[in-house]
Amino acid sequence: MASNDRPSLIRPSAPRQRSGEDAPVSLTSDSSESAPKVSLVRRPAATVSLVRRAAPKVSLVRRAPVSLTKKVNLAKRTKRPFSDPWTSTRPPVRSHRRSRLTPTQVFVAAGTGATRSARATRAWARRPAGRMVLPGVLMALLVAVAFAGGAWLPQVTGNEPVVAEQSEDVLPSESADLPSDKPEDGEQPLFPSEDPSAPPRGEQSAADTLAAWAAPIAVRTNIPLAAVEAYALAELTVAQTHPGCNLKWTTLAGIGRNESNHGQSGGATLNSDGRPSKPIYGPPLDGTNNNKAIQDTDDGVLDGDAVWDRAVGPMQFIPSTWRTYAIDADGSGQADPHDIDDAALASARYLCGSNRNLGTAEGWRQAILAYNNVEVYVNNVFREADNYGKATRA
Repeated sequence: MASNDRPSLIRPSAPRQRSGEDAPVSLTSDSSESAPKVSLVRRPAATVSLVRRAAPKVSLVRRAPVSLTKKVNLAKRTKRPFSDPWTSTRPPVRSHRRSRLTPTQVFVAAGTGATRSARATRAWARRPAGRMVLPGVLMALLVAVAFAGGAWLPQVTGNEPVVAEQSEDVLPSESADLPSDKPEDGEQPLFPSEDPSAPPRGEQSAADTLAAWAAPIAVRTNIPLAAVEAYALAELTVAQTHPGCNLKWTTLAGIGRNESNHGQSGGATLNSDGRPSKPIYGPPLDGTNNNKAIQDTDDGVLDGDAVWDRAVGPMQFIPSTWRTYAIDADGSGQADPHDIDDAALASARYLCGSNRNLGTAEGWRQAILAYNNVEVYVNNVFREADNYGKATRA
């Protein structure tokens, strides 16, 4: 290449002295003055601050412990207006009449449910658990049906116990006939005479006849044999002394059942001689517990109480009443209210007093009210006497 073809050298102008600001550097070609001038201005460098910032202060002061209990503001809050959600947002409830199912729908639903239950039960019965449990369930059902049938059967057959109540035209049921009170030739009567000069009743064939009659009756009625004999003897006796009384031994048995359970109240037992194993006394008649107040009339000789009178013996005689109707029924030589023979005959004399006729419903009722003036007592005696009459004819 010729030297003339070389580009002219670009000589930089001499650097200027730095003053407050850097002078621009001019790069201008010598050969051409029309070329654009490039100005390289050096901008001032950014100031870097090396000042160390202060570290954040750490406070070592112990703060208050954090409370885990929720604070509740007990201040009365402002009442909010009540809005009933049932009236504004809830749709009105439809009437039950409109949603009632028809009988056909009820039967269909019941049949569907029964079918599903039967299928589920049959599937369960095929499983091992079902084969083990099902026989026990069936056995329990059979036992339950048997008990239910036993409770239901008396209502169907009419053998249910009847609570009898004395009415104006009903008498207790008649009992089995007593042995004849007319003695055979050479025998003594079954009942004693009220004549003090008459010989007492002894051990004779007539008494044996009465005992033979009373033995099965005692079993049927669950009454001690000595009590059955005493009641029957009292009926036979007043049939002669008070022919119009028409007293039956079952009435005396009903009274004896309510008064002392035939001489067995308080854990006592009735001995074969007609006396209980221990004396039977009623509560003191001091006016409490709906009892009439009766002060002592026998100095405690019969009832063991020198302050108040008390009912005595199997038929529960008050000492003053016993003095009026006392009698020796068994020929022991002493009238004893603790002896059921004497007490039963004294009760029969008391019931037949004032010419009462116990063969009528009204006469029977008045006689029992005279013995104990309580309506419930009349019904109780009637019920027991009626049951004894039916039992002897079973």
